[in-house]
Amino acid sequence: HMALDFHRLDNNEHLFGLGDKTLHDLSDIFETFTHWTGLIIDPYGDLKLSTENQQTIIAIIEKYIEATDLNKDKVKTSNILEFKGLLKYFVKNKIDLELLGD
Repeated sequence: HMALDFHRLDNNEHLFGLGDKTLHDLSDIFETFTHWTGLIIDPYGDLKLSTENQQTIIAIIEKYIEATDLNKDKVKTSNILEFKGLLKYFVKNKIDLELLGD
């Protein structure tokens, strides 16, 4: 069971889940997102993530990548980049997300 599940807001279709390791790797990104927006992404709560919010996360990831030595933790880097790729796809296709915690 994944720690955090992502669904389509319009039809509730399950898209993907993030496990504990990936959530941990994304925690800095999500923390910055909370500072910028006041919205909290965590495994316990539910949250609607509009395409605007997704674009904010993409921007945070891009800033993070510019500022970080990506060779230090290759798995973490690839988890972050993979998540960014998913969000870019949903933004491009105008898909709002709903996060369902446990």
